[in-house]
Amino acid sequence: MTTPSPRPIGRVCVQWPRLGPYHLARLRALHARLGAEGVALTALETATVDTTYAWREEAGPTPYDRVCALPGRSMAATSPVQTRRAVTSALDRIDADAVAITSYSTPDAHAALAWCRRRSRVAVLLFDSRAEDAERSPWRERVKRTLVAQYDAALVAGTPQAAYAVALGVPRRRVFTPLDVVDNAFFRDGAARERGRGGVGFLSVNRFTERKNVGLLVEAYRRYRAAAEAPWPLVLVGDGPLRPALERAAGEGVTFAGFAQIEALPAHYGAAGAYVHPARADQWGLVVNEAMASGLPVLVSSGAGCARDLVREGENGFRFAPDDPGALADLLAHVASDRTDRDAMGQASQSIIASYTPEAFADGLWNAVRAGRPGSGRPLSPAARAVLGALAVAGRDHHAFHSVEA
Repeated sequence: MTTPSPRPIGRVCVQWPRLGPYHLARLRALHARLGAEGVALTALETATVDTTYAWREEAGPTPYDRVCALPGRSMAATSPVQTRRAVTSALDRIDADAVAITSYSTPDAHAALAWCRRRSRVAVLLFDSRAEDAERSPWRERVKRTLVAQYDAALVAGTPQAAYAVALGVPRRRVFTPLDVVDNAFFRDGAARERGRGGVGFLSVNRFTERKNVGLLVEAYRRYRAAAEAPWPLVLVGDGPLRPALERAAGEGVTFAGFAQIEALPAHYGAAGAYVHPARADQWGLVVNEAMASGLPVLVSSGAGCARDLVREGENGFRFAPDDPGALADLLAHVASDRTDRDAMGQASQSIIASYTPEAFADGLWNAVRAGRPGSGRPLSPAARAVLGALAVAGRDHHAFHSVEA
């Protein structure tokens, strides 16, 4: 049996479970990049309703085609079988020559990967997992390697994510960055308009869940405040199941500002003097991108996937252990001190994050498509077919194969 010759790339499809404002910024840049190559873009949204993130539905016009497999529905309220069928049907209509697929562990990703192998199309994995994100069981890692080996290339978030992709079977020469970017200019300009209108303080933007570890920050801030002569306030932006417990634990100086849509965030960054990201385990941490683009020093837990690539010790911020509130309290005091040149650190943040833009995402994805094209004609391996079949039978929940809490 001969492998068919790779198809010319005339259309690229990018699949995400739900399109939020962060995805739209990347897609605008990708549309421009592909247009320069004479290539069309289609965005495939699995569902328009998300039970995890409270983003509003982004329903405005776009310069590229946009398709939803499950309009008006959420994946959580749809069976995996229905999700796979809907995604497969949408891809049949789109008929793209390359598909960039979010994850390897959900029914929509499984459907997209199987479609690419069946139709001899380029499959690019969009990937921000790290080996250290969770305790990894040997059997799950074997299953992942079987699936990941079926992708032709990968676009990943950063250095530790690239290492994990390679460990799971993607050749290093077909792994590209960056995946996790924001519209830097939007945050830079919005924060600049706000800066100087009021006092400064510490800021953290998170969902209030266990892995985001906001409790550590609340405890560290309590210690810092007890020792400081003129303590900065702390503003917590976000919401989630742990909010009542956090409010009970928080003392003076802590403001719970609630969930904020993207257009409200630059004002929070502009009013802050430093940003703190305490996550116990976070695959990347886009809020750190936002804070850096806004010109802030950043204190980032070593549990965050972005810490290695984005935080340069003493230059634009500091890293800390996610289980050491005393160390974080000391860093809060240090950053708030008059001895710290926060303006210089904020400028360093903006310089570092300048490499993480929607345009860089677009270049990385196009490079991944081109690198993956020669291998796109291969069929799904028997082992992968068996794995997908088993997951289709056993997976009654969309997150059944996830190792990391949403």
